[in-house]
Amino acid sequence: MLWGYDGWFWASVVIGTLSCLICLVQALRGREPDDFSQGSVLILELFLLVYVVGSIFLPIFGAEASGSVLEYWGYLLTALLIPAGTFIWSLVERSRWSTLILAAAGPVVIIMVYRMNYIWYYQNI
Repeated sequence: MLWGYDGWFWASVVIGTLSCLICLVQALRGREPDDFSQGSVLILELFLLVYVVGSIFLPIFGAEASGSVLEYWGYLLTALLIPAGTFIWSLVERSRWSTLILAAAGPVVIIMVYRMNYIWYYQNI
């Protein structure tokens, strides 16, 4: 853990920030969703799917949550819906505004993973 946050959080910061920047640049250029913008959000979704697998195995290997496991999984399942929803939006509405919506997925996922990190390690029941 670095500064109280685990590797999952820092990975979400890197991937989420890159995805947001890619989509913002494309939106500012007036571009419709393309392989770069949609691909960055798909990579974010792939990261969250790997996060789900890690979350399944974490308690098996002995790391117990200090907070509510139900709340943790609620945040995780909601975080999974954000990139998927923005991706579907970008398929339905092919405009630069949907590229801007894709940009919102990165920061939202970072905040969700931050909250999950807090629930897992620091929140007392």
